[in-house]
Amino acid sequence: MKNISLFKMTRYALGLTAMVMAMLFIYRYPKDVFILAASGYLFLICATDTLYSKIPNIFTLALIIIGFTYNIVISGLPGIVFSVTGLAVGLALLTIPFFMGGMGAGDVKALAALGALLGPGKTFQIFLYMGLIGGLLGLMFHLLSSDTRKELRHYFATLKNVYLTKDYKSFKSPEIRATYRFPYATAIAFGFFAFTCWGNIL
Repeated sequence: MKNISLFKMTRYALGLTAMVMAMLFIYRYPKDVFILAASGYLFLICATDTLYSKIPNIFTLALIIIGFTYNIVISGLPGIVFSVTGLAVGLALLTIPFFMGGMGAGDVKALAALGALLGPGKTFQIFLYMGLIGGLLGLMFHLLSSDTRKELRHYFATLKNVYLTKDYKSFKSPEIRATYRFPYATAIAFGFFAFTCWGNIL
């Protein structure tokens, strides 16, 4: 029970942190439509993903419409190409992780929606940041899982037994399973914030 509480506390703390950062970016960049739209969207999906493990399609569709509309207004026909390409890149980058079970469909659509707003280049850079951040968060949440901690304790107990008895055939690697899904919307949000602050990785 304590492990579950620790997992949930970490989940809520990271979600709240992402939401606070989104509000700070809105406050700091009041005239940048791209940052305003992206930060508002990230605030909403971090809230719903943290609380309900869900990213509503209505939020994602709204950002896609905003992205297409704004890019067409400021660039005309090239704006359509810009948004379509960005959306396609966002979908393509997370398609393989989705089919491997690493994330939900809502996460894939969230990056695609950001792509429709920000275009392919920025979307790729956000993907790189969120990959690094998501990997660290995934490892942290995995270690906080009660099943993982139980399996690790069993693993070290088995190692100790093998060392004392010299019965190497009794050693079995643990099957560590992740019981809880962490809200990947936070990784997407932190990736966007990192890109906005520090620029391109490559």
